[in-house]
Amino acid sequence: SGGPSEGSEAKAKKGRSSRSSRAGLLFPVSRVDRQLRRGHFAERFGARAPVYLAAVLQWVTHKTMDVAGKISKKSKQQRISPSHLQTAVQKSSVLKQLLRGGVARRRGRAVPQSQRAAAPSKKKTTKSKKR
Repeated sequence: SGGPSEGSEAKAKKGRSSRSSRAGLLFPVSRVDRQLRRGHFAERFGARAPVYLAAVLQWVTHKTMDVAGKISKKSKQQRISPSHLQTAVQKSSVLKQLLRGGVARRRGRAVPQSQRAAAPSKKKTTKSKKR
C-alpha cells in the first residue's frame, strides 16, 4: 500500500527505453551491437559505435528507398521492384560510390593520427659525434 519499493519500480519502468528510441532511430541499435560483438571485428569498441552504425544503415536504406520510390512512381507502378533499387543505386552518385566500395576521401591535407605518430619529425638536430 504505497511502500517505498513501489515508487522505485514505477520509476524504473518509466525510465526504460531502448537505445534506438533514445537515439531517435528506427533501426535496432541492440541488434547492431550484438552483430558487432559476434563478428569479432575488433577486440573493443565504444558504446556509441553501434548507435552510429545503426544511424548510417538507416540513412542508406532511407536514401535508397526514397530514390527507388520516385523511380517506381515515374514508371506508374505501385511496388518497388529490385530493378527500381538497382536503378536508384546507379542514379545516385553517393549510393553508387558507397555500395561500390569506394571510400569517400577528404580533400584536406589532414594526416590521420596513426600516421602522425609514425612519421619522423622534420627537426634536424646537429650533434657532433665524439670518438
